[in-house]
Amino acid sequence: MKKFIALITLVCTLAFAGVCLAGENGTALNKAERTVDKLIDSLDTARNIGYSDIAKGFSSELQQKLPAAGLAALQKQIGTQFGKLNEYKMVSFERFDQGDRAIYLAGFSREKVVRMVFVLDKDGKMNDFAFTPVNVEQAGK
Repeated sequence: MKKFIALITLVCTLAFAGVCLAGENGTALNKAERTVDKLIDSLDTARNIGYSDIAKGFSSELQQKLPAAGLAALQKQIGTQFGKLNEYKMVSFERFDQGDRAIYLAGFSREKVVRMVFVLDKDGKMNDFAFTPVNVEQAGK
């Protein structure tokens, strides 16, 4: 019985320590996901997400480079080039001293795989982003 209680105590202690150690990284990840998700969701113009809501997660430099009219032009360009957004998923989140990088893969109606890279500063504000189609070759061709 003593061994069982010691084992339970050890497991609980390790689990608690793991949660505490992941605190800062988890907070950064959650903040980045909220910012990126708003921008990606705004690509579907039917959702009517306001620019002010999205721009809250932008750095001041990105707000200057991408004003409301710029976002509307981006939405139109993405729709024309890639089509309608079907799905997206985060595949990587990298932490650096001066900021973070989140990488997503998305599926659109015209482009089956698009790599979306988002760069965030150390305060979690989005600095830059890029959308790049990925050519996937079929096996045996």
